[in-house]
Amino acid sequence: MAWSKYQLCLAATMLITGSMNTLSAKWADDFSAEGCHGSAIHKFNHPFLQAVGMFLGEVCCLAAFHIVLCYDRQKPEPQMTSARRFNSFIFLPPALCDMLATSIMYIALSLTSASSFQMLRGAVIIFTGLLSVAFLGRKLIVSQWVGIFFTICGLVVVGLADFVSGKSGQGQHLSRVITGNDAFGISSTRDVDPY
Repeated sequence: MAWSKYQLCLAATMLITGSMNTLSAKWADDFSAEGCHGSAIHKFNHPFLQAVGMFLGEVCCLAAFHIVLCYDRQKPEPQMTSARRFNSFIFLPPALCDMLATSIMYIALSLTSASSFQMLRGAVIIFTGLLSVAFLGRKLIVSQWVGIFFTICGLVVVGLADFVSGKSGQGQHLSRVITGNDAFGISSTRDVDPY
């Protein structure tokens, strides 16, 4: 099935903005400043603040959605009608899991390189596939298993690159990089909850 121009544009936009998000967060982690009252210079290391900033951006999207919804309801024939009413607190547990995992992801980003971070984000494909087989009883087709295999191969290559660069003295200390990669792997399991 061929992609439409809209789908290609949407995919390109998601790729660009996702990369910009990662690079800007890593850029913020690399800032150094003198502390209060003349204390030593230290790096910006506030992953929870970065996570809260991201969620404030998502709340702005929710506000924009409600503005569009109110505008639609003013029309003679609204097109955005809800099928049924439900308790919105049903979304609280997955939202809390998402907030926790996003905070862990920003901690991992402060410990590892942006390139490793971006590649490790693909680990959600593995967890989604395996957990959907285990808990939902779904059958994956051959192309999905092949995709999971290639994702695992890519993650192994990234892990080895981090390991080699940490041993050669270039880049960050090896234990920090491994801790960051492990933290990101742990946080990737939360991305399965919406699926």
